[in-house]
Amino acid sequence: MKRRLLAWSLWFALSLDLLAGRQSVAADEAYPRTVVDIAQRRVTIQAPPQRIYLQNGNHLTMLALLERENPFARLVAWNNSIRPSDPTLWALFEQTWPQAREIPQLRLETSGDGDLERIVWIDPDLIVLDIKMRAALEGGALGPLLERLGIAVLYVDDQSDPLANTRRSVEILGEVLGRQARAREYVDFYSEHLNALHAAIRDAPRPLVFLEVRAGRLGLDQCCYSQNRTSWAQLIEGVFARNYASDYLPGASGDIALEMLIARPPDVYFMTGTPFARETSRAIPFGYGVDEARVQAAMRKLMARPGFDRVAITRGCVIGITHQFFDSAFNIIGMEYLAKALHPQRLAGLSPQDDYRQLIARFTGLPDRPFLLAAQRGLDGTPGCPP
Repeated sequence: MKRRLLAWSLWFALSLDLLAGRQSVAADEAYPRTVVDIAQRRVTIQAPPQRIYLQNGNHLTMLALLERENPFARLVAWNNSIRPSDPTLWALFEQTWPQAREIPQLRLETSGDGDLERIVWIDPDLIVLDIKMRAALEGGALGPLLERLGIAVLYVDDQSDPLANTRRSVEILGEVLGRQARAREYVDFYSEHLNALHAAIRDAPRPLVFLEVRAGRLGLDQCCYSQNRTSWAQLIEGVFARNYASDYLPGASGDIALEMLIARPPDVYFMTGTPFARETSRAIPFGYGVDEARVQAAMRKLMARPGFDRVAITRGCVIGITHQFFDSAFNIIGMEYLAKALHPQRLAGLSPQDDYRQLIARFTGLPDRPFLLAAQRGLDGTPGCPP
């Protein structure tokens, strides 16, 4: 009798699990469905998208989270902005999914310029746009044309307002693609790490941070480009620091005079960089397959620019970090790197490198490869920051 009861209980439990699984699959397969995108527009998706045009190539990180087996599987064309920005990251994607080389690369800029006719000609069933495209699309001829053709347009964002929009964009795209469970899983991971970070540093002193964006991207004669109210500025404020450039820049980005930094030195100085595919670039080559010696050599040259030695940085060092977190669904790791550098004692147990590896292994199909995404160099020329 006990065996029968045990067998019946086991069968009943398995049946409930199977039913829940079927209900989940059914929910994922229910089309048409309507979502509200980042622009607060109601967008109806008639069927599972199979021919997607991706306007911002950096949003491939979202597809990598949701379409782990192959983030290129549903792409009919895209704007590959990753290749010139970070060739090491593109090489990793290309090696993992070689068919990515065959996908047409069609440009569509936030100004509205680009391969408009070809984008329409490829007959996409979904166009995923950066939120910064909205003014150009709705103010030009392309928006009404896409509406007449019945091509769905979806706005997402992980750059203009990363803290507010990254998780929501992953959720929206997950709903559109029928990948709600994967989206929720990653959003939970993101929120858990962000909440832990905030709990550790919420009552800490708020240092004045200057972040030089893409330091050396135009060579060694230029300094010091930064951001305000977007991207890195938002990530800095997201870890409760004060963004230096916000006090001076009227727009989203621009140059801060070196003389200003000399007159009012920041507490902490960050430089972002990737191995830009540009001959004149002297940016810090953070990325995959990069060694510390190359990074330190690049930082040494940038810190040797005329007048830089007169910037009396309170922390006594410069901190470098990969630029790719500026427009990435992985930006939670960028915030961890920022916070760890700002509060090394409070966050002694935090390892952004390990968390990045966990993110890649758990949520994507990308392989684990050696990488270097951050480094420090003292004003005295030694690696690292003073204790």
